[in-house]
Amino acid sequence: MSDSAKTPRHWIRESPLWVGAGPLLIFLLVAAVDLTLAETFTSEGKAFVSSLLGGVWLWMVVVLFLIAMGMAISPLGSLRLGGPEAKPSLKFFDWCAVLICTLLAGGGVFWSAAEPLTHFQSPAPHFQGIEGSSAAAVDPALAVSFLHWGFLAWALVATTVTITFSILERRGEPLRPRTLLVPLLPKAMVEGPIGALADGLSVVAAIAGTVGPLGFLSLQLSNAAGKLPWLSDTAGMQSLVVLLLTAVFATSTVSGIQKGIKWLSELNVWLTLAMASGLLLLGPGLFLIQHFVSGFATYLTHLPQMALNRTSANEGWVNGWTVFYWGWFLGYAPLMGLFTAGVSRGRTIRELVLAVAILCPLVTNIWFTLLGGTGMALELDTAGAISGPLAAEGHAGALLAILQQLPISGVFILVGLVLVVLFMCTSADSMSYAAAMVVSGRQEPPAALRLFWALIIGSLTLVLLRIGSGADSIDALQAFIVIAAVPVTPLVLATLWSAPRLAWKELSRINTQSQ
Repeated sequence: MSDSAKTPRHWIRESPLWVGAGPLLIFLLVAAVDLTLAETFTSEGKAFVSSLLGGVWLWMVVVLFLIAMGMAISPLGSLRLGGPEAKPSLKFFDWCAVLICTLLAGGGVFWSAAEPLTHFQSPAPHFQGIEGSSAAAVDPALAVSFLHWGFLAWALVATTVTITFSILERRGEPLRPRTLLVPLLPKAMVEGPIGALADGLSVVAAIAGTVGPLGFLSLQLSNAAGKLPWLSDTAGMQSLVVLLLTAVFATSTVSGIQKGIKWLSELNVWLTLAMASGLLLLGPGLFLIQHFVSGFATYLTHLPQMALNRTSANEGWVNGWTVFYWGWFLGYAPLMGLFTAGVSRGRTIRELVLAVAILCPLVTNIWFTLLGGTGMALELDTAGAISGPLAAEGHAGALLAILQQLPISGVFILVGLVLVVLFMCTSADSMSYAAAMVVSGRQEPPAALRLFWALIIGSLTLVLLRIGSGADSIDALQAFIVIAAVPVTPLVLATLWSAPRLAWKELSRINTQSQ
């Protein structure tokens, strides 16, 4: 049945909708009945999955990056996504802004202050003999942060997956995670229960990864608001924050890529540039420039060791950090790759890989240096200035602690909080849009379906915050992300073979037709 022939309620009957929503709702129900049971299941499940698949994920991410780069520099790099006649729907700046603000930005903005400081205080086991909270710990801390939010992470989310989606979509396949199975399985199996499971479980992994940070952000924004004399950090304030955030990203996703998502992304980029300039001019600018260069050199020098070295001595650390991140981003990959395919029509494979796997990571690394590096510089100048609030308030206390130490701190704090909110909203609205694409199988899904998933994300966050202490529930859900990444693993692994193979066939076909 064609899209035009489908009834308006067709998407309601689509099994991926219920396969995707079901596990999340069951998890919330279990947590509501017995939070300890939910936490035990997720924490032990995360440990089991990390031990079982951790090594596979480490190698998979490295190989995926190398394949993507190989495609970019080969003749395959000239292949245009969407066909030879396809034209980009977004200007290059707008396109990069959407990519930067929707793929890893929501988590990256939050961790940009906290992660470098954490590795600064407790250096990663990859760097033996480095004393924590010392000048020698700055570059290793930045290098480890660059690993988790750099070339490998971005390539995992949206290179080979995006290329596979784009080529198969041109051949008439729907923009759904199940499409990644087309080169591997018979058509009947892909269109049957296996395909529905692939779609639904991809939605589970991606939505779970969005609800967790959104809930945690809501708690921290409520906490920040509670420091004002006329407000207090209460359950009502937390709920109000969630409702306001949901209203913003629901409006954005209903408006579509060309309006809402594009507008928020552009606003994010300009505010980020303004804040970056302020940090360089009013903060330790020379320190930041020097350590970006030296930290990046440390990152490149130790990249193979950091990415692949997993021994019995460092397994706990690697599982807790690198493997967790790869599981998190792996869960995002099908829906984010699908979303990227939708906004990248008309771009060449070379443009896609260079933008996603090189340009976006560099921007992210600079941002981590500006915020995390400023925090480390302040801590080196005055011991306890940043580590004190970090110990008292957790990771979320790092951002405010850093910004409070700067000149015109009120302006920095306001811009910083607005940035965190907007980046989180762009991640949530793009995820709502991508989930709607999965269920509808359309590049431009119905507005009602986009709104449905936006409201699901907001509603799940509200319920989650009311379970137990809130933060514990979110920790459990974050562990659930790693578990949810297990069924997504074969989908992404398949693209290591299918992306270059499909691209080669497509290029050969185009060259034959042009002769």
